[in-house]
Amino acid sequence: MAKRIVFTKRLQLLGLLSVPSGMPLGWIFNTFQVFLVDLGISRSQIGLLSGASLPWTLKFLWAPLIDRYALPWPGRRRSWIILTQLSLALAFGALAAYAWRALAAKEAGTPLDAAPLVLGLFALGIAFLGATQDIAYDAYAVEFLRPEEHAAAPGVRSVYYWVGMLLAGAVAIGLVDLIGWPLVFLLLGLLFLACVGLVFWCDEPEHPPVPRASLREAVVEPLGAFFRRKDALAIALFLVFYKFGDNMAGTMVNPFLKDLCFSNAELGAAVKTIGIVASIAGSAAAVGLTMKLGVGRALWVLGLAQALANLLYAAAAVSRAAPLDAHLCAAGLPPLDAATRVWAYVSIAGEYGAKSMASVAQGALLLRICDRKNAVTQFALLSSLFAVGRWTAGMPSGYLVDLLGYPVFFTLCATVVAVPGFVFLQRIAPFGQRDVEGAEPRGL
Repeated sequence: MAKRIVFTKRLQLLGLLSVPSGMPLGWIFNTFQVFLVDLGISRSQIGLLSGASLPWTLKFLWAPLIDRYALPWPGRRRSWIILTQLSLALAFGALAAYAWRALAAKEAGTPLDAAPLVLGLFALGIAFLGATQDIAYDAYAVEFLRPEEHAAAPGVRSVYYWVGMLLAGAVAIGLVDLIGWPLVFLLLGLLFLACVGLVFWCDEPEHPPVPRASLREAVVEPLGAFFRRKDALAIALFLVFYKFGDNMAGTMVNPFLKDLCFSNAELGAAVKTIGIVASIAGSAAAVGLTMKLGVGRALWVLGLAQALANLLYAAAAVSRAAPLDAHLCAAGLPPLDAATRVWAYVSIAGEYGAKSMASVAQGALLLRICDRKNAVTQFALLSSLFAVGRWTAGMPSGYLVDLLGYPVFFTLCATVVAVPGFVFLQRIAPFGQRDVEGAEPRGL
């Protein structure tokens, strides 16, 4: 039964919409970081520039506007998805032009002093458009799905979301040495443009909710409905801290791989092949595990796997018998040995697979908590709480690496920093409990 649901045209088309949804985040936390390294930006500045993901943290603030106002065609949610995709295509086109200028200035020995600020603004704008696209897409998914599809949908969406992240991340990085940064950014813009046709191919929800009569109704009722839950505060804090350790470690993964002296081509190829396989396999496996274990148990099992996977990066760092500094790689450092390369590949597979599995369990929780009537604001609020953890965890990461070194940093992320998420998970789903109390949708 589950297999038949997963491979229906309805769920597969919904999943395909996750590809452009995952691309902005994949770019911010992968390609953008590698581009900054190639421009000579310091680790501390890279950590600070990860704060450009702020719009995903604050998207609940303008979600009611997306709910209240929309173009009548091709649909309330799909019209917003199309507008954001067209805007993202233009943004990446402009970024391609600026990247060409910044790289030319660096080659000439006169780097642009304002480059970190300008690139930060580009990243902030792309994150804002990506977050707005997510608001509309998440609302469309909640309204589009039938009750019997709720268990399978998060895994399908996650598989395609990871494809989008890796297209804008690993695949883009892998192409840099072949065609250069400006053309890579231009190709990403063209990919967003192509995705517009996919949105037209999708159907409208069978029973779309009635549009809000006022902006007040779009804000007060959805938030009030969630915070009337007895477990609302515990769920909110859980969403902030569940991935805190993994987010902190993840911000430094690409700088770490560059500091190991991976080339852009090999880094992209490794993440493209290993990361895609591990993420898709993890997401697919998590569908069955979540249905078998229940949401509560799955959050425990997959969350522990997600946290501990970061210890693999610590082992990879220890295995490298040379300074970990990308700027020294061309200055006579010994090449990567087989042991370090294997540890790095195992780390990528373990971390990508584990966090994609945990994301499926978390997605199942969000789908069950949000009701269709209040889908836009509630889903935006809850996913924003998750983004709070991602945003705050990333910003100090570069300073911590400089202070502690990579082995201690990744060990800290896998243990101490991960603990608060499980403390709050214990409040909403005590260890061993199959489900999350009160997580079923509440019709209002």
